[in-house]
Amino acid sequence: MNPFAGSKTSDSTNSAQKDKTLTDKAVDTAVGESKIGVPECDEVMDAITAEMNNPDDDFVTKAVKATILNRIKDGIRESVEQNKQDTKEMAKTCKEFKTQFEKYKAEEKDKQAK
Repeated sequence: MNPFAGSKTSDSTNSAQKDKTLTDKAVDTAVGESKIGVPECDEVMDAITAEMNNPDDDFVTKAVKATILNRIKDGIRESVEQNKQDTKEMAKTCKEFKTQFEKYKAEEKDKQAK
C-alpha cells in the first residue's frame, strides 16, 4: 500500500472531523487544528492565533501576549462548553470576546506608539 496514494485516509479524517463534538472542535481550534463551526468564534480564534504568531514581536512581548490571549481562548472554550446547544449564544459571546480582543490590540498599539 502506498500511504500517499489512498483517499481512504482523507475520507476517514473527514468523517472523524464530522463526528467531533463542538467542544472537541473548540479544543482543536485552540491548539490550531480546526474550526469550531460558528463563524464569529472561528474569526476571533483566527485573529488571536495570528496575533500570537506575530513575527515582529520580541520574546517578552510574545510571552505577555501569550498569557493574555490564552486567557481569552480559555474563555471562548468555556463558553463553547456552556453553550454548545445554543449557537446564537455562542456567536454573541464570541462577538464579545472579539470586542475585548480588539480593545487589547488598540491598547497594545497605543503603548507601542509612545
